[in-house]
Amino acid sequence: HVFDVTDPGNAYQADSAAGADQGYWMNHRDYKDHKGYLYAVCDEGSSTLQIYDLSYLPDSIHKVYDDDTLFSRAHTIFIDTAAARLYACGTNMSGMSIYSLQNPEAPVLLAHYMGVPYVHDMYTRNDTAYLNCGMEGLYVVDFQDPTAPVTMGSLTVYPDQGYNHSGWLNSTGDVYVFCDENYGREVKVCDVSDLGDIQIVSTLTSGVSDSSIAHNAFILGDYVYI
Repeated sequence: HVFDVTDPGNAYQADSAAGADQGYWMNHRDYKDHKGYLYAVCDEGSSTLQIYDLSYLPDSIHKVYDDDTLFSRAHTIFIDTAAARLYACGTNMSGMSIYSLQNPEAPVLLAHYMGVPYVHDMYTRNDTAYLNCGMEGLYVVDFQDPTAPVTMGSLTVYPDQGYNHSGWLNSTGDVYVFCDENYGREVKVCDVSDLGDIQIVSTLTSGVSDSSIAHNAFILGDYVYI
């Protein structure tokens, strides 16, 4: 579903499109945009990678790609816009895979990453990827050469550790905030200025309930939205 929020007081649905598979069992979908295209994946059923041309908005969106050749399921995706690469996490093909978007309507596989069994979510900037690997913790990997990744740092044991779910990097690249997807786990704020020595400098919770779960964090300016 695509909404026009140009006038926040009068937002409306501009268009919608069906996923490759649908039903009550469909729980996780993820979407990212790049150069006027929307990339859509799903983590359940017999799905596909879908690509939509957004250039016709606010009138409509147009599907230009719908195929399961690269993968049929993915939990999340992230796009490094500077490098024009799509990272697909937790696919039916591997724990994490990297695709070139030099042609935004025709992704090309660059490499499958086998450094950890599973990547749940991630954040990338300038070929450096912060990998949220569940019970394996956090890994930071240089993918300048996708076929020869270099691990730059990791945080595999830390206080109040849970299922390392997702995170976000600030604009200056020295603070990374991540969430452990467990009841009552605190959000971790990390100093990543030295990737060889990642330090948790503070933690926070909602202060509402011990059963709260921090699921995703997004940094914009000096604020983190959780």
